[in-house]
Amino acid sequence: MQSWSYDAIVFGAHPDDAEIGAGGMIAQEIRLGRKVLICDLTAGEMGSNGNVAQRRAEALASAEVLGVSERVCLGLPDRGLHECDDQVSEIVRMIREYRPRMVFTPWHGDDHLDHVQATNLVRAAALNARLRKYGSSKPWAVERVWEYFIHEMSPNPLLLRVGEEDGVQKQKALRCYLSQFQAGEGTVPTRLHGLLQRLEWRDRYAGSQIGAPWAEGFYQREPLSIYDLRNML
Repeated sequence: MQSWSYDAIVFGAHPDDAEIGAGGMIAQEIRLGRKVLICDLTAGEMGSNGNVAQRRAEALASAEVLGVSERVCLGLPDRGLHECDDQVSEIVRMIREYRPRMVFTPWHGDDHLDHVQATNLVRAAALNARLRKYGSSKPWAVERVWEYFIHEMSPNPLLLRVGEEDGVQKQKALRCYLSQFQAGEGTVPTRLHGLLQRLEWRDRYAGSQIGAPWAEGFYQREPLSIYDLRNML
């Protein structure tokens, strides 16, 4: 039987992706004593606002707010993500080195191509990581690959209850990304401006659907098993 080192690795194409889609989950997992690592595939160097150094500092500050002790940037090319062995092998290395029980990645139906490519890469890496004949490091099989939502959301997502304090922590973490979410002199208007308020509305509305203060949606491609229909609520 496998013994995992981390409960989860949350992969994002860019700094801030993990927080947008799963910041509440991350804060809640950390509060419950679980180990979560965030891995940014790129440094977000093609973003219209901010630069690599600024975005890295913001990402580390956000991780500190959430309570994440380690955040890694693989330095893959922004707007150059695609499923090739060089990029897949870097993610395999992360999975095998940190041995997560689960991995999280952006939803495959998002309208940003980098998010879609990130999902393809992570899913390919999760498969390759378990293959004994792939590479020379010890194989590792994750239990689940979850997809989180950044811009769009699938119909009837699985909604995770998020506590009030964890939803608030998510908003505080997102506010670390001043270069992305705060309009000002010298910035280029993007759809990220005003997103913080929309995210709070989205998460609170999702929570209202299940009787929780906040909720975040997730997508699961593989079948899920349940033991008792009466204990699903």
